[in-house]
Order: sequence, then structure tokens, then C-alpha cells
Amino acid sequence: MRKLTFKQNILQGLLLVASLFVLSACQSDENGRKKANGEGQYEMTVGISQTSGAPLVDIAVQEGYFEDENLTVKRIGFANSADGLNALQAGKIDIGMSFGTAGPLTFIANDSDLSIIGGHLEGGHPILVKKGNKDQYKLLEDYKGKKIGTIRIFTSDIVFRSALAEAGIDWENDLEIVEFKTGNMLLEAVASGKVDVAVSANTFYAQAQEMGLEAVTWSNDLQPSHVCCRVVTRTELLDENDGEAYKRFLKAIIRAERKKLESPKDAVTAAREYMNVDDEVIDTIVNEEHSHYSADPSKNKVVEMWKQMQDIGYVEDVENIDINHYINIDLYERALRELIEENPDDRYYEEQFVKFKEQNT
Repeated sequence: MRKLTFKQNILQGLLLVASLFVLSACQSDENGRKKANGEGQYEMTVGISQTSGAPLVDIAVQEGYFEDENLTVKRIGFANSADGLNALQAGKIDIGMSFGTAGPLTFIANDSDLSIIGGHLEGGHPILVKKGNKDQYKLLEDYKGKKIGTIRIFTSDIVFRSALAEAGIDWENDLEIVEFKTGNMLLEAVASGKVDVAVSANTFYAQAQEMGLEAVTWSNDLQPSHVCCRVVTRTELLDENDGEAYKRFLKAIIRAERKKLESPKDAVTAAREYMNVDDEVIDTIVNEEHSHYSADPSKNKVVEMWKQMQDIGYVEDVENIDINHYINIDLYERALRELIEENPDDRYYEEQFVKFKEQNT
């Protein structure tokens, strides 16, 4: 990502020297810090789901919200969270949008200096079985003795294992958990009978239905209002111009969240670029009733999941890590305050601010 600002009125005869001097001056103030004066153009590359995009980003692109913030966003799709987060860490993208909560937290547990700055998805992940087998799974105890397929660092994996543990079920001994690398491999395993149950993700739900699978329950049922996909970046990038570009990004997706809430059909048209299926199938994915989209960081829920990951042994030797240092709520608050100032007669953003305070204490 880079800031593109230029000054003119360069003295004739000193064009090269003066231009270098002025460019440097417009990027830094007398204290050597980059200015965040609201002017200039920014560019960033955002990692999203290869199969379904990222609804809030897609809507923001479609509606021109990024353009309103002088922000150019390039989207790159990834097949799974691990690949996306590795790309983020390697500097190939600037933001991860569709890589869950468990994924970033796992990377942080392994010494990655990442910052969660916003949210995207809450809940919405199906627990799948072959059609005709649904009635076998009415209680958590019904999973005992079964072979459960999942993907490590899937947020739904944390939710499922935590729910079993809280119910007194030893998921390491009372059942067998088989980990897969991709969602396609997971779905094929349950469809072919290699596993009995698939702890899946919302992005694969339409495909699962086509393969003759159905949901026996949802991650929201196991843990109401749990967080999933977070907006995550490398902490070092937030030093540039006091995180100005990332604040602008959040402003755009906050507006997109509202657009999706008020006009769900716009999420369908925005997703067409990534889904080569009809609108009815797209609607099943982006507007599924168990999936709730919010740009709020929801720090309290992120901290809760971090504790769950420790409790079930998903991450170890992390006692010296204060996860609060890896959750930046200031940029979201700045973005929301600006929207309130820009729309003084609009109660929507004020209501979001009240919600923000409740979820990020």
C-alpha cells in the first residue's frame, strides 16, 4: 500500500531537487510523522474468499464507497484462511477479510504481529451431514463415537470443540476428529461417507446443498453471536499516517453494512463477480439468515474466543501474550465518529456507536 500525493508549483530550473523535497514535505510534518489530513489517494490489496468474495467489501466496491474515501481497493481471492494469512504476513496483501477469527488468533499465538481492526461476519456456519441422517443428531451427545471432519483454524472448529467441552464431552477421546486442508475436501469426505459430520463454513453451504448435504445445526446455535471473519492487517502498516487508509476502509464497509441491512438484494448483485451461479444460490450464501454481517471489531467476543482456544488446548504456551494488544478498536471508533459528524441528522450511526461501546469495553 502506498500514499499517492503530489505538489506542484515547482520552481523552474530546480525541478528534480525541488520535487523530491516537496514530495517528502507533503508526507511528513516538522516532527517527521506522516500527516493524516484527509487528502490524497491510497491503494490497498484485500484478501477475500475465492469462492464467495466478501459481501461488505463487494458492496462497498459496487456502491463507490471506497471511491468516496479516495481509496482504491484491489481484491484477491484465496482458497482457505491459512493461504490468505500467509499472504498477509508475506506482504502480498494489506488486509485479510475472510479468514475467520480463529485463523488470525492462531497466527498471533505463533508470533505473527497482526492487528484485528474491524469485523465482517458473525455466526453462519453449518454443521453438515448427508441427507437422511439429520435425525441422528439432536443433542451434542449424539456426536459421541462419530467421525467428525473439520478444518483446523476454521472458526466453526473452535465453536464446535468448545461446545462439546462445555457439555462435558471429551472431543479427543469420545469421538474422532479428522482435519482437512480445504472446504472442498471436507465436503467430499462427508458426501462419500469417509466422515459422518462436517464442521463447515458459510461459504460452502450452497455447494453442500448441491452435493446432497444438509445442516443439522449452526454455529450460532452452539454459541450465539460468536464472531467469525475479522478485518486483520499487519500491525506495522498502521504506523503509516496514523492508519488513515485503514480508517477510510472501515468507513466504507460500515456504510456497506448498512446498505446490506436495508437492501439485501444489493449484496446479491455485488457478489455476482465471484459466483458463477444464479441469483437464488447467491442469495442463499450472502443473505443466509444465520450469517450476520457487521464491521464492528467486537473486541469482547474476540477475547472470549481467545480464552476458548486456550481452554481446549488449541493454542498453548501463550500466557505471556496479551491479546488486547492485537485488537485495535481506535480506527473503527474514528471511522464511526466521522460518519456521525458527516451525517448529524442520521440516528443510524449513533446507534452503531452505542453498540460499539457495548461490544468493545
